[in-house]
Amino acid sequence: MSKVLNGNLDAMKVLLAVMVVALHCKLLGGNYTWAGYLLCNGLFRVAVPTFFIINGYYLYQTLSGGHSFAQWFKRVLLIYLFWMLVYSPQYVDPATIASIGGVLGVLKSLLIGYFHLWYLMGMLGGGVMLLVLRHWRSSVLIGLALVAFLIGLGLQYARVYFELPNGFLQHFNQNDYTARNFLFMGFPFMAIGFLCARHQIAQRVGRRGIWCWLLLGLGLTLAEAGLNFALRADVEQNFDFLASLLVITPALFLLPMVYPRASESNFAAKLSSAVYYVHPWFILGALSLGMSYGNSMAGLVLALAFGVAPLLILASRRVRFIL
Repeated sequence: MSKVLNGNLDAMKVLLAVMVVALHCKLLGGNYTWAGYLLCNGLFRVAVPTFFIINGYYLYQTLSGGHSFAQWFKRVLLIYLFWMLVYSPQYVDPATIASIGGVLGVLKSLLIGYFHLWYLMGMLGGGVMLLVLRHWRSSVLIGLALVAFLIGLGLQYARVYFELPNGFLQHFNQNDYTARNFLFMGFPFMAIGFLCARHQIAQRVGRRGIWCWLLLGLGLTLAEAGLNFALRADVEQNFDFLASLLVITPALFLLPMVYPRASESNFAAKLSSAVYYVHPWFILGALSLGMSYGNSMAGLVLALAFGVAPLLILASRRVRFIL
């Protein structure tokens, strides 16, 4: 018997993947215009944390259903290694690979994840943490997740608005991966999904309540992004962390859960993964041809990514670690 999926949740995953592409293509001017900033450093930042919530939700089902965590971990790891190989020309320098520095650079990339692939490392690390903590009380899990998130949020805002007194710490905190990693983002948001599944939150909340929650989160997200833009935050710095993400992302995740649509097809879920994994190659190709970031690039990259996605989905039926 085919596994019954929530078609609306999978459709939302496609929308989240589109947000990631639009963000990376700097839609509407990206960080340099008011509208672009509200989207690229505001609304579109819900995408990856919401993906993490979905991952945590399904991880709970995997563990509570008696399925193998090792199999889950192996599958995600193989996908990660495959796509790291696909993007290896971007972080492996043939001229230095034989040197100690070159090898260390490659190892660093493998530990952090190239560009968008950090998400998979965040999922793996967050999954291991939840495996270890899975029997802990929910109140403790909430506390740990909140502390981890607040540390990441603090590092994010310090990177943009403050100069740390220690030179090494200041230099270290200028890297995206200092805050954006499995500990400060992957684990907290996966824990939200994990706890939503444990306590069956979707069955306990009403549709009206979810809409009010979502609208509140949307308002807070746009207000936070607008305030950062008004304060002339360093436009070269991206906001992976926003305080309002803790409000909007659980509501966004729960929205399709309170409007379930039974589906036996995983095409939409695979489509979202394919678009997410492959799109940077089209961005790199567009840049190499002299195209600038912006709306035209976003349209082109989305068209190419969606065009190639069915081929990747077809290939993944034979080689499962592609998607």
